[in-house]
Amino acid sequence: MSEDHHMRKKIGLSAALTTPFEQSGAIDWPRFVAHAGHLLGQGMRVVTAFGTTGEGISISASVRATLYERTAAAGIDAGSLIECVYGPSSEDAGDHVRRSLEAGCGGILLTPPFYFKQPTEEGIYRWISEVLERSGVAARDVILYNIPGLTGVRIGPKLVARLRVAFPQAIAGVKDSSGDWEQTVALLAEHRDLAILVGHEGHLARAVRQGASGAISGVANFAPALLAKLVRGEDDPLIDHLLGKLLKLPVVPAVKAVLAQRTGDAVWLRVRAPLEALEETSDLQACMEIAAMV
Repeated sequence: MSEDHHMRKKIGLSAALTTPFEQSGAIDWPRFVAHAGHLLGQGMRVVTAFGTTGEGISISASVRATLYERTAAAGIDAGSLIECVYGPSSEDAGDHVRRSLEAGCGGILLTPPFYFKQPTEEGIYRWISEVLERSGVAARDVILYNIPGLTGVRIGPKLVARLRVAFPQAIAGVKDSSGDWEQTVALLAEHRDLAILVGHEGHLARAVRQGASGAISGVANFAPALLAKLVRGEDDPLIDHLLGKLLKLPVVPAVKAVLAQRTGDAVWLRVRAPLEALEETSDLQACMEIAAMV
């Protein structure tokens, strides 16, 4: 087993990469790899592709599968990438996990199935088990993605415990994007030896002081230095002011609008359907104010 197996305390800060698009809707790969390379150059060990902020669910699996070829051509090692994988079928998710692991990715952010509402914990356990079994004996570095606001699925400490028993070599951590501090505390209480990653940046410094590994953060696309401070466990009231403005907007288009403002590159404003780019003057003004904060 390699020393890097189970990225458990090794992630720190990973940007949840936002994805640039051409006018046609295709991924703008030159901008994508340049952005990833820039953030890795800011001291991040890994960046995360095709998560919520990256609109991965709106991009076909066949296009996402070219990630490692595209980034390798730009000199970015596959081990520097965590990739978010979706189903909704366990076969599709398992096949994608296997391809990504065989390509040498640094980790998998595994989204639970999200179509059938109010699934039982047993059903979710079976689905994730099917994914891991299909992905093969080399399954490793899987971070379970708890984002119930979008998936309708809660991944709590008991489910994590069951999966750890069944797949001890595969489960590396949990990304908790519930925004529920008590949920984060419960995960830390039972699974502190895993990489517990905090999605809500306002809770981040406090969570790190209590044993969290770090964050996969959308805000890190445009404020990596601020997020690096929080991941060190240092409080900064700026994050609360920033989130106070950002969370009043459609978050993914807003992150892109702030990045467009920070870089002077309007291409970042583009999003994939069903999302819409920010166009209201008041929304764009709020993004300018956020950009000026950092």
